Amino acid sequence: MVNGKTICVTGAGGFIGSAVVKALVDQGAAVRTLIGAPGDLVREPPPGVPGIRAEITDTAAICPLIAGAEVVVHLAGPALVSASFEAAGEYARVHVDGTVALLDLCRSLGVKHFIYMSSAEVYGRPHTHPVREDHPLQARSPYAAAKIGAERFVEAFALAFGMQVVILRPFSIYGPGLSPHSLIGTIVQQALRGTAVRLAHLQPVRDYCCVDDLAAAVVRACTARLSNPFIANIGTGIGTSVAELATLILGKLGRAIPVQEEPWRRRPGHSEIYSLVADARLARETLGWMPKFPLPYGLERLIHTMI
Repeated sequence: MVNGKTICVTGAGGFIGSAVVKALVDQGAAVRTLIGAPGDLVREPPPGVPGIRAEITDTAAICPLIAGAEVVVHLAGPALVSASFEAAGEYARVHVDGTVALLDLCRSLGVKHFIYMSSAEVYGRPHTHPVREDHPLQARSPYAAAKIGAERFVEAFALAFGMQVVILRPFSIYGPGLSPHSLIGTIVQQALRGTAVRLAHLQPVRDYCCVDDLAAAVVRACTARLSNPFIANIGTGIGTSVAELATLILGKLGRAIPVQEEPWRRRPGHSEIYSLVADARLARETLGWMPKFPLPYGLERLIHTMI
């Protein structure tokens, strides 16, 4: 259990970070937080949880936060895949350079346990469905390339310095606090305000996993005895197409409007990924983790926070 452990969370003011902090606090951990970079629009940590704002590469500012921590959970960095096509350098700076700076700091301060939040986007277009952790990595966006680069450094620190590292690859995470610019946020906003839902593609299939389930996996990863480095998918193993997702949301909202494709909204060139569903057996068998929230229930909780 994490009760009494000192755990530092980076990116703690974000959608996933705030859920992870809450889960750790609820389990009795002594949590410290890097909320976000100066100027970022973020959530403040719960009362009694210390937090600072700093760039992830500013090790002088972050050092007091990391000193004495038993576990570092690294979530910091921009999360929108679509935005990465126009800001590849920034994504590389934050995700790769920031992760390296944090790893170096953890090593110098003697932090032994490091958890990195990667992404299922690293698989590109998988040739097996569902996709396992040993599938080759193939970036189809600057975001995915930055995540792969960061993963490689995390693995290198495990092998070179003996740091216990865990890499989690979440699939499509949703829940309260989700960005309105996400696919689900876009569908909800259009359904509430318009006469049709207009989306780039209706066919792509994703594995939608509730943010509270992901947070529970992080809590388990903080104490589980694992191989080093340890990499695990976090997903439900159930695929849902964009069309099916839109239909579910419209049903929850009681809206009977058409769902249409608008190709101009699509990702650049050949970057689209048409199916991305997790084989999450490793997380189940090794972490003892199982998702608890089915998509219809999770969507209902989320929609209530958006209307």
